[in-house]
Amino acid sequence: MAYDPKPDNNIIAVRTSGFSKFIVYISFLLTLTITLWLYIGTKNKFKRLEQDINETASGIDVQLQRRFDALQKLVETTRSAMNYEKSTLESIVALRTTGKINPKDFSEYEALTSSAIRGVNLSLERYPELRANENVKELQKAIVDCEDNIAAARRFYNTNIRRFNSSIQTWPAVVAASNLRLETKMFFEASERSRQDVKMDLGF
Repeated sequence: MAYDPKPDNNIIAVRTSGFSKFIVYISFLLTLTITLWLYIGTKNKFKRLEQDINETASGIDVQLQRRFDALQKLVETTRSAMNYEKSTLESIVALRTTGKINPKDFSEYEALTSSAIRGVNLSLERYPELRANENVKELQKAIVDCEDNIAAARRFYNTNIRRFNSSIQTWPAVVAASNLRLETKMFFEASERSRQDVKMDLGF
């Protein structure tokens, strides 16, 4: 004999306890609140990281300015004896007159100033009396000191860049980064010419 179940067509009103409703509603609100809190927290984190990058970029710019100032003084000190041409600094001055250097121009600027330093240094080789001059020695020392400070500032800058780039590419932070249209930032790497040219012969 075939199985012939009888359907129950009675209308039943679905009811649940107020506690069950409370649990569902509170869970929804908590989930929404936590998600919003995480999203806002992530956005604030990105802002802090960008602020750290800007601060370290400013530190690099300060050291590049110090080196530029020392280089200018060195050129002025030695120009009368060496007949050093002012045009050597024209390309550097053009960048400097724009005010604060854009981080993407750091490498170019460092290469230009390093090249100018090398030009002065090579010229000094022909003037032993200038190499022995105390003012020249002090300015050369100042430039070398700036090189060390630039290297340290560059490490801090690149560390912050690395943290920022990693943060905006990892889930779930990448969702907020995408909504904010953020992009990875460029590292500051000294050019090969800069690495070769920054050595100063102090004449000791």
